[in-house]
Amino acid sequence: MNEAPSIESVMALDGRIFGMLSDGELEVLDFYRKRGRKYGVAVTITSKADPAELAQARTEAQADEIMRRANSIVSVAKR
Repeated sequence: MNEAPSIESVMALDGRIFGMLSDGELEVLDFYRKRGRKYGVAVTITSKADPAELAQARTEAQADEIMRRANSIVSVAKR
């Protein structure tokens, strides 16, 4: 993604279930997870996943899969 997705597009993800996001929404989420601070946006994923299982994840993709199965919630806030 060369251009930053709109702030509105990431704000629209607030409160959504992580595992239910479309591919396009995941791209927006990923962009702001990595670069949100530059744009004044904080993205977190609140998860009830087993912390031990998350700690064993070797990659971000593995951790994301664990959080998807746990019906984690996306939180987006402007700073």
